[in-house]
Amino acid sequence: MVKEIIVLREGGILIFHYSVLGTKKLDELVAAFLSAVGSFAEEVGQDQIRVMSFSSNKLVWERKGDLYFIALVAEEDSGEIHRVILKDIAEQFVSLFYSELLKDLPNSRVFRPFADIVESILQKFDGVPGLARRYRTALLPADDIRSLKATLSEIELNRDILRGGMITWDGYVVVSNLRAYELEAVLDLTPPFASSESPEIVKMVEHSCLDPSNSFMLIRVRNKGVCAFVVALGLSEKTYVELVSPFVTRLQMTSFFDIKRFDPERMERPIAFYEYDAVVPALPLDDVKRDSVIVFANMPDEMRKGGHYIINALGGNRTISEIQENSGLEREQTNEILAQLIAKGLVRITKIFPAMDERDDRFSAYLEVIGIKKRDFDVVDVVWQHCTGSLSLREISERTQIPASRILEVLRALGSYVTWEKERIISHVR
Repeated sequence: MVKEIIVLREGGILIFHYSVLGTKKLDELVAAFLSAVGSFAEEVGQDQIRVMSFSSNKLVWERKGDLYFIALVAEEDSGEIHRVILKDIAEQFVSLFYSELLKDLPNSRVFRPFADIVESILQKFDGVPGLARRYRTALLPADDIRSLKATLSEIELNRDILRGGMITWDGYVVVSNLRAYELEAVLDLTPPFASSESPEIVKMVEHSCLDPSNSFMLIRVRNKGVCAFVVALGLSEKTYVELVSPFVTRLQMTSFFDIKRFDPERMERPIAFYEYDAVVPALPLDDVKRDSVIVFANMPDEMRKGGHYIINALGGNRTISEIQENSGLEREQTNEILAQLIAKGLVRITKIFPAMDERDDRFSAYLEVIGIKKRDFDVVDVVWQHCTGSLSLREISERTQIPASRILEVLRALGSYVTWEKERIISHVR
């Protein structure tokens, strides 16, 4: 997994630091990194060095001008994916902060909001376990989430309410438009606000992560948690409360009875695309085909041919495993092509959530018609109760201890009786 990302000036000045879990291991490795790069460059040429191992970790980096963009990742991770990510980060960082970077001593505070862009870039690679920052998340039924997000967006149209969100008392994010560093601050502020013996319902908190002209406003929501807003200073507390009251009221009216809590994975897995996630177009397919020509232009013939196969296979809920099997590419080659396509915003990786209708006479008749084998029926018999659209193929495999490849093989044989959702559906338990 990606643990940290920093932007470093050639002379060793640290100007930006992003950490998934709040660690600052890279700060300790900066001197060793610069020393090693200098020594190796004399022998093999600086442009050839892109990966360096340190204990159980390794550094992957890209250089742009006098800036190093460095990622601290697990030793077993795929360097190809991370290089594509860093190249995208480098291009956006330099483009966004070009004028500030011309200064001899740029103000590091200016770069702090770039954490959101790092988050958005990592989110494009959401099919890679552990890449993007993971918060504890509370998931409400889809209709409630849509309603809350719509109301939140409406109140944020007011120029004095910049962004907002809601977190349960035990630290689960329900909905949030807060920037990454703002959300981190709110998560830190929530426990003391929850445990405070003060009866105050609203609290204004100035914080170092915010511009001096802004402040956090925290509002208690009884038996649920805290609403947090970034507000532009200048109005009375009463006015702010009135401005955000539609969202707070909507929350108070929303039942948390069916809420599901998801904890972030702390297990560090090698970074590679999960074989049984699907590849889907992020743009209209004709646009993807047109723009992918540029992506493949400088690739070897074998990879270009495989890349075109991947593009032509989009749109059918095909898994990475199925695509790779028929593309003629090695696993690392497939990873690199997918990483390039994701970085350019042409495709995305998505979990697939199989859903089946209720088991009734019609279903039994269907199985007889297709002549399902007993060993396949045994698989259906076990996984059926989990195929509600609320669990991904991977989660069903982990719960049933049946390999994902086997579940996929059997469910594919059921044809149109199985639908493959791309978003999790909250439903009743069978």
